[in-house]
Amino acid sequence: MRSSTLVLAQLIGLCLLQAQTTPGQAAKAQEPAPSSIQRNPFVPIPEIPQSSPPKLSGPTIKAIEFRGANRILQSALRAVVFTRVGDAYDVEALQRDSQALYNTRRFSHVVWEAEPGPAGAVVRFVLVERPVIESIGYQGDDTVTIQEILERFEQRKIGLRVETLLDEHELARGASAVQELVAERGRQNFTVTPLVERIGPPSIARIVFKVAEKPEKK
Repeated sequence: MRSSTLVLAQLIGLCLLQAQTTPGQAAKAQEPAPSSIQRNPFVPIPEIPQSSPPKLSGPTIKAIEFRGANRILQSALRAVVFTRVGDAYDVEALQRDSQALYNTRRFSHVVWEAEPGPAGAVVRFVLVERPVIESIGYQGDDTVTIQEILERFEQRKIGLRVETLLDEHELARGASAVQELVAERGRQNFTVTPLVERIGPPSIARIVFKVAEKPEKK
């Protein structure tokens, strides 16, 4: 009888302890404890995907050459173009390089060619240097002097001067200026023709403006 009373008292005490537990404490007791299990070091970690390098659109350029440049260093020409050895052969890029060389105003003509090979392509820029003007002359008329012609060129901002590069587009402007000057002295029915004598390499030019009577119409 005494043992039964002891068991009954223990049960009543347990029930009282459960009744005193607050709802928040009960919920907290149900949350799982943070896991202390570490990742297995022998499990392979997936690799981060990396972007693949751009694919070449053509054969690799093995060498870049410049032909026809006698007064400009090869290193200076390489600094003008953007294409480099090891780049992909790109037609549009080489066209831009040709234009960049022409824009230096050192050349009257620029073309490029490619020579394919098993190890890559050889790109070659073929250049025609603008000649240096050695002299400017005048023939067929004595009403004006060469000094007056050069002064008229300076007034009209015509780019024809000794020891400068010849710009062939300026020859027509120079002929018009000479014709204007001669006409001011009273001469009529004549033509002015610019003649260029090229000597070299290194290329130099001798310019002569020749005045002649216009042929009579039949």
